Formats: sequence, C-alpha cells, structure tokens
Amino acid sequence: MTSRISVFSLCFLWFVTLCAHAEESFVTKEPFRQPAKMPSAIVTLLAQEPSVANSASCGESKPAALLETQVLRLSKTAKAYLVKPAHACLCRDAACPVWLFQMRGAAAKLIWHTPAAIKVAVLDKKFDGYQKLGETDGDAAAGSETHWSWDNTRYKQTYKNTWTMDADNKCRLGEETIHLVDGNIVNHTIKCPQE
Repeated sequence: MTSRISVFSLCFLWFVTLCAHAEESFVTKEPFRQPAKMPSAIVTLLAQEPSVANSASCGESKPAALLETQVLRLSKTAKAYLVKPAHACLCRDAACPVWLFQMRGAAAKLIWHTPAAIKVAVLDKKFDGYQKLGETDGDAAAGSETHWSWDNTRYKQTYKNTWTMDADNKCRLGEETIHLVDGNIVNHTIKCPQE
C-alpha cells in the first residue's frame, strides 16, 4: 500500500512539474532569467525605433545597452529572440514595448511587436506548429489580454479581451473579440451577471 502511495505521489509531482513548464512567461519590467547576446541585425533595426532612438532620458545612447533579449523556442525547429527594454525609462507606467525576431542567416525579421505589455507568455497551445503568444496589460481597474497565433510568416491577433472593473458589482465589464480562421471577427460584450 505504501509503495502505491509513493508511486502516486511521484507521478503527481511529475505532473505538477510538467504543467508548471507548459507556459513560459516574462514580466516586462523584470530582467530575463536567461539573457542572450542580441544579434547585431536586431540592434540595427531597433536603433531606428522611435522609443529606442529617442532614449536621452535613459542616459545611454547605445541601443544594445538599453535592451535585453532571450531566446525562445516557438516550435521544434524554430527559435526567436524576444527583446524588451532593460531599463524602465523605455516603458510607460508598468508596461513596456516588446519585440520578437527570427533570424534568417544574418538578417533579422520582426515577427511580432506590442507597444505596451506588462506580461508576455509563450502559451502551451500551438497553431500551425508554433506556440501561441499571450500578452497582458493594465492594472486592477482596467486592462486587456491578447492572444496571438502564427500565420506562416508572423504572429496575428486571434483574441482580445479589453475590460474595466465594476467596483459596485465586483466583476469585469468589457469587450471580447475573437478572430476566426476564416477571417470573420466575433465580438461579445461582457456584462456583470444579474443577481
């Protein structure tokens, strides 16, 4: 009996560990856990971005010193460079711009960008063989959650939920937008449940 409980406990711990690694997420104002060297082609492209080029308030003029990158696995064979500010001076409030690049030889290709996110996640769901991306922005009063799916060349928005908090009813009000594979868009208004 004890050995069955031990086996069950080990299987349960393995399952919990597996679930914990199913989604990789990054808070945009926190340093990357495993930063990587940024390819020079990405540095060159981002030096032209207005938010990076006009970074006099950061006290640093070199884009490579203002940004940091981490390598992500998007599929079994595809990797990409997730880039975000290394300093809060390039962010607004709690949200920062984030870019995702793939390298084609020595050339960098932008495959996704958001101007402001608090958290970015590589979701455990896939579309066309690539992991989906998720992003959140906002605070306790208002915010948004967006999902992005691969379309063979770049990431496209497939879901967005923009909400505000109804303090009286203690629930979220908002708009939910779903982009269907056939190109149609479905919108829903989210209301507080009636008591």
